Amino acid sequence: MPHSVFNSRIYRKNINLAMKDFNRDFFGEYSFTYENVEQQMFQLTPSPTAILDVLCDRFLPKKISAILYVTNDETYGRNTASSQYFLQLAGYLGIPVIAWNADNSGLEQLMKKYFVLHRQASHTGLILQLAPSIHHQAHAMLSILVQYQWHAFTIITSQIAGHTDFVETILEKVNQFSDPTDTSTANFKFTIIDTITVERAEDDLTRVKNSEARILLLYSTKAEGEEIMLAAESLGLTGKNYVWIVTQSIIGENLEGKNAFPVGMLGEYWKNR
Repeated sequence: MPHSVFNSRIYRKNINLAMKDFNRDFFGEYSFTYENVEQQMFQLTPSPTAILDVLCDRFLPKKISAILYVTNDETYGRNTASSQYFLQLAGYLGIPVIAWNADNSGLEQLMKKYFVLHRQASHTGLILQLAPSIHHQAHAMLSILVQYQWHAFTIITSQIAGHTDFVETILEKVNQFSDPTDTSTANFKFTIIDTITVERAEDDLTRVKNSEARILLLYSTKAEGEEIMLAAESLGLTGKNYVWIVTQSIIGENLEGKNAFPVGMLGEYWKNR
């Protein structure tokens, strides 16, 4: 859980309430008490040593059977080192993890590679992610395009963690939508005009200006999103002829619109608190 002196009592209260409800719903089958719970709070970016100490010195001796990894932090960035390290170690130790971490960008590709490398191991697949993932966001974006019959679009990302996974997911979903044998989605043909990873915003967005792209899917941090949108405005890419659809990482926790964001920009958002 996120470290908070003020919220520690609230954490305990909610844990007790959850166990009370669980014991009531499964009367006679289970009898959980707070003594069955090992509560641990982490700072925003715990050190590898702190993570290792908690897992090895506190969890293993008590024979912890599962970990609930919960954080409402949305500090999106170019790495997710702390979460990656924690989930990797839990996997090595064979402890199942049920996770809700809003900033799970970059974790999916890591876990894909990890599970491929360790597909014979008994702990493969022991991580259940409950927070909306990159895959969920990509699918939601394409669903908007299907709803309004927008077939052609360009993908724009920064160097944010998970940007390659975002692009790969969009490609997978595009193929899924165009597959007539796949009945899980509407049959719809997309055209990806271009895929741009922004390093120098104004220079890179010139490619958009010189293309036929009018629908733009953007994945970046909020700060990078502001920089990209300012560059887009200077190039005339934010007028009535363009539609920008952006991910949760750009919207963040504060729903107040930034001056850099154009009127009519569509953004995905879910409540983490």
